[in-house]
Amino acid sequence: MSAPTGGAQQDLQGDYHRRLFHALHDWERSWAGALDVAGDRSRAHALGLDQLGHFGAQGCELVADAIVAAVPTGAPMTLAELGCGFGGALRAVVDRLSRRDVTVRTAVGLDFVADHVRLFATIEAQRAADTGARTRVGAAPWTARPVQADVRALPLRTASLDVAVCTGSLSHFARTDSVFAEAARVLRPGGLLVMTDEAGLLGPGGEPSETFRRLHPPGIFFLTGVETRVAQLRAAGFTDVRLRELTDWACALLHDRLKVMRLFFGDLAAIYGSDEARTLLDTLTVARDEYRRGAIVPALVTARLPV
Repeated sequence: MSAPTGGAQQDLQGDYHRRLFHALHDWERSWAGALDVAGDRSRAHALGLDQLGHFGAQGCELVADAIVAAVPTGAPMTLAELGCGFGGALRAVVDRLSRRDVTVRTAVGLDFVADHVRLFATIEAQRAADTGARTRVGAAPWTARPVQADVRALPLRTASLDVAVCTGSLSHFARTDSVFAEAARVLRPGGLLVMTDEAGLLGPGGEPSETFRRLHPPGIFFLTGVETRVAQLRAAGFTDVRLRELTDWACALLHDRLKVMRLFFGDLAAIYGSDEARTLLDTLTVARDEYRRGAIVPALVTARLPV
C-alpha cells in the first residue's frame, strides 16, 4: 500500500500528535499545569512541554555535540530543523550549542502541520515575554522562527544553511529520499545534516511487535532498513555518511525516563492529561523493548555535502 501524501499525510500527522498532546492545544491550561507542577516560570519552561521525541533533551545534546565536533567554530551559523514539531528540540539544540560556544545567528523550524507551527510560535512568544528579550546565544541574539512547509519543498534558498537537523521526526517522513535531496539543496557546500533516527530503522531482530505498530501506526511512522537509509543519503549527494548505533545508550536512557515518568505520573497527567500520559509511557516502553530485541535500531546519523 502506498503511503498517503500531501494533504492526507498532513491530516494524519496532525491528528496523531493532537491526540497524543491534546493538552498542548489548550496552551493556557497546559501552561497553568506546568506552573503548578514547577513552581515558577523558569522551571516550567525547563520541563520541555513541547515534545522532544523518544530521546528527550539527551537526544538533542547528541545532535548538538555532533555539530560541535564537525563544524569549525568562528562565524555564526544558520541552522534549520526539519519536522520541528512544537519547537522544543530546536531550542534545546541551540541552547546546548550556546553552552559549547557555538553561535547561531538564525534558527528556523520547519513543519507542515499548521497546529505545530502555531504552537511553536505561541510557546516562543511566551518564552520571549517571560525573559523580556530575545533568547541570547553567545554574544548575539537569535530568534527561533517557525515556518509551515513541506520538508520535500523547503521555502529556503539554495545553499542557504550551514546545518540541518532532524530530532525525532525522521520516521514521520514518508519519502525520506525526497527529504534528503531537498536538504542537500538548501545546505551550503560542506554543509552538515545531523539526525536522530528513533523509531524508523529496522534491525535484524525480526518484525516489530503488534504493540509497537499500534503505538507507532503505519501511515504515521515509516520504517526502512539501515542500508537503505545510508544509500538514500549517498544518492542525495551526501558523503561521509555515518550511522552510529545507540542501542545500549537508548535502552539506558528510556529506562531512566520511564522510571521518572512513573514516579511523577501525577505531575505528568496534570500537564498532558491522564490518558495521554499513559500513552506516552506505553510508547516509550515498547520502543525500549524493540531496541532490546533488535527489531528497531536507534541511531545518530550524520552526513556532509562535499565542499
